[in-house]
Amino acid sequence: MASTRITPFPLRGLVPYRGALYAITHQEVFSQGRLYRIGRFVGDRYDERVMIGHWDLLENMEQLARFKVGDAVVHAELGEAIVLQRAWSFRCGTVRYRVRAKTTGYERASATDRDLRPSA
Repeated sequence: MASTRITPFPLRGLVPYRGALYAITHQEVFSQGRLYRIGRFVGDRYDERVMIGHWDLLENMEQLARFKVGDAVVHAELGEAIVLQRAWSFRCGTVRYRVRAKTTGYERASATDRDLRPSA
């Protein structure tokens, strides 16, 4: 069963849905895949609770990523760089990149979209 072999997203991790960040409150494994119950706080209570599939959440994360592995970017501190790896940060609710400077070979492991811009 393929759904049990995927690495599950962490409980209370922040995930994108409908243009906002939602927290994962519950997860279940079904024969068709893994389902998550997500919600978001408004004030002191959950405003909305939704059941959504693992692959749908993964697609939402993919859409938020501005750069792909191998893209040439300009880093705020390193200058011209190459994206080596990208991953979703469930704690921050954003995409994190690992980049390497083209000239010096120095690597930065925690670049965000604010630190990077497309290479000209």
